[in-house]
Amino acid sequence: MGYTAHTLRGFGWQTTLKFATAGIALFKIAVLSHILSPNDFGVFAIVLVALGISEATTQTGINITLLQTTKKLQYYLSTAWVIAIVRGFLIAILMSIIGIFLANYYTNPILAPLTVVAALVPLIKGFINPSIVRLQKELLFSKEAIFRLSLSIIETTVTILFATIIHSPLALLLSLVCIAIVEVLASFYLFKERPTLHFSKRRAKDILTNSLGLSPASFLSYIGDNIDDFLIGKLLGTYKLGLYHNAYAFSHKPNYDVSKALNHSTLPIFTKMLTEKARLQNAFLRSSIALVGLIFVLSLPLFLFPKQLVSLLFGEQWLPIAEVLPFLALAGILHSITNLGYNIWIATKQYLLLNLHLALSVAALVGCLLYLVTHNDFYGTGQALLFSRLIPLPILIFGVLKTLKHGK
Repeated sequence: MGYTAHTLRGFGWQTTLKFATAGIALFKIAVLSHILSPNDFGVFAIVLVALGISEATTQTGINITLLQTTKKLQYYLSTAWVIAIVRGFLIAILMSIIGIFLANYYTNPILAPLTVVAALVPLIKGFINPSIVRLQKELLFSKEAIFRLSLSIIETTVTILFATIIHSPLALLLSLVCIAIVEVLASFYLFKERPTLHFSKRRAKDILTNSLGLSPASFLSYIGDNIDDFLIGKLLGTYKLGLYHNAYAFSHKPNYDVSKALNHSTLPIFTKMLTEKARLQNAFLRSSIALVGLIFVLSLPLFLFPKQLVSLLFGEQWLPIAEVLPFLALAGILHSITNLGYNIWIATKQYLLLNLHLALSVAALVGCLLYLVTHNDFYGTGQALLFSRLIPLPILIFGVLKTLKHGK
């Protein structure tokens, strides 16, 4: 089977997965919106900020290294696992410290213990069998789609069950802990290649050296994904942050997830085409057309019927989010296109361009949020996210064209 066929098959499976998980996520949000308050979602979003910052700070690029290497997976398996375990412990410690800061910053004491609970997630996930990357590396997209969909169904079921019993943000965090445990157990049950606690300095050096270019990108990417919650929570409070959190999940995130589906299937393909410039250009063009067409169709109802959709799915108390949905949906489209460009840069190891664009994106987002939210209140959140996607767009276009023309 040719690379194009592999890409289309992978995109098909991943898109099916994302549509299914998006539907499940929408069902989960709709149910939880009638159980939990916007303030609960706001507190949850702030705890996720601590998780994002901690993961970004300790990024190692393990999965990317395992995807890029031409060596057998077994060569790095145990060393990668040991690094992941150590990273999980570091994230847990860092999160606990950040939780104390967040509790003081937002004058909300409950944030500290909730962050400690959330710290169990990366601690547990550090024990995931790295062999799980084989699903992507060997283009086993159908098996991966079934695996991820199963996790999504379990998470949704557990989350709704906990929320029904507890009626607090703790329910959302406990579900993350449970699904982390399930993923660890599944990764060892499904894959015969299992790591040991054997550690090789030489192999660790390979992994960590490759991460030098990826770590700034990972850090900036996480900051870009979390700084909006961090600032909105401070500027507008946890209630409006909760509104924003669900508005983002309903409008921006589906587009982002579709782009991740395409990126997931194209990255291993792009890495195999590095010496074939014409094929790489053609693959990128086809991927771009497919992505833009699909996410535009997905977003159309959000532009046409925002109030009706919010009222039907979430209820009257969530109606304020309708005014920002078109902005967030358009920002999601631009973000999706950006991610496809990032895929090319990662495949060709153009980390300087990647980090430059991410840094400008973060700076634009912070500036836009501080100005527009201060002047336009909740309405400014959608405006800020959209403008922060538009400002760095010329660099993306120029950089991707240059990479496709000249290669590495």
